[in-house]
Amino acid sequence: MIRRTVPTPPRRATREPNRGRGFTLLETILASVIGSFVLLACFSLFVSMSRIEGSMNRASRQMEELALTQQIFRKSFMTIALIGEQALESRVSELAVDGIVPESERMNIPRSRLIIEFDQAPSIAAMGVSAQLDGVQLRDPAGYDAGPQFIEMVLPDKPVPESMRLFVPQWSSGPADDLVEAFDPSGFSRPEEESGVRGIFELRPSGARERVMEGYGVVPATGLEPVPLTPAAREAPDGWTLWWRPMYGEEYWARQSGLPFDVDSNPSMLEEAVPLIRGVKSMRVFAFAAEENPEGADLPPIRQRWPAYEASTAAELPGYVEIEIATTGGMVANWVFEMGWSITDESLGEPDAAPTGDPSDENDDQTPSQQPDDSGRVGDRA
Repeated sequence: MIRRTVPTPPRRATREPNRGRGFTLLETILASVIGSFVLLACFSLFVSMSRIEGSMNRASRQMEELALTQQIFRKSFMTIALIGEQALESRVSELAVDGIVPESERMNIPRSRLIIEFDQAPSIAAMGVSAQLDGVQLRDPAGYDAGPQFIEMVLPDKPVPESMRLFVPQWSSGPADDLVEAFDPSGFSRPEEESGVRGIFELRPSGARERVMEGYGVVPATGLEPVPLTPAAREAPDGWTLWWRPMYGEEYWARQSGLPFDVDSNPSMLEEAVPLIRGVKSMRVFAFAAEENPEGADLPPIRQRWPAYEASTAAELPGYVEIEIATTGGMVANWVFEMGWSITDESLGEPDAAPTGDPSDENDDQTPSQQPDDSGRVGDRA
């Protein structure tokens, strides 16, 4: 008997499933890369949204500051305190010797009540150097390479309430500083027993004056609600800041004597400085006025806008003043203000407070007749 064996097929080797198996190295790398891309996209979106929000907040703040500054300028130009023509002529005749005012007495001639001029303060150049160290190149806001323009004028009282000061005085109260009433030029009346107040609208690099005030120890008052914000003195300047501040006797007599005077080196004169607009990219001021035609009195007068101008009496006032402002946030404003005036005395310090020195020793500041005209050329206005 022959037995035949039938071969059986081999059994497949089976393994028990590995229930503790993890991700492979390739899977881990792919997951990490994908997760990194997702996180990077989320972070980029967050940064973009933060920048957009910051730009919108800056634009909104600048819109509010522009609207407020427009009201301040309107009130100021509508209430300029001038000197009477007869009073000015009488004062000049008192000082004149044989019809000519001696050089030593020129400082006693009343200073012009409205002055549009180019600021030659040494501190501006120093602040510009500090901005360059911060990596920012500040351009001349007026566009003439002669320094920023300032507006000096005499008003019946301060054009801004005390509550707008950078460091609000501790005695200031809200009800006493009604903004609507303070900025409404209609129905304006000068307080009794108060003389004119001379003040200046001027530009400084943003954050620079705050740093000066902080360095001099001019700190916010305590016990105020809400607490005043600390100046952004450590940030790189974002354009220029338009300030208003009063001018007192020491500075008045220095300028009358033709001596250079830098208010940023006098901390006591900065305590009442008020920032109006931050982030100013450019600001140009023009006075529109007509002058007699030199070719003949019968010819039409010459009408032109001047980047530098002075006036003391009503006959010397320009027809109107134009101010062009552009901000770093993309806001642009072009204002034209009519002129209103009253005859008011000006309160000054004693002449004894005037600094001594020869006016010819000044740093050759340009006079109004030598300032650049509208085309940027320097020459005589006539």
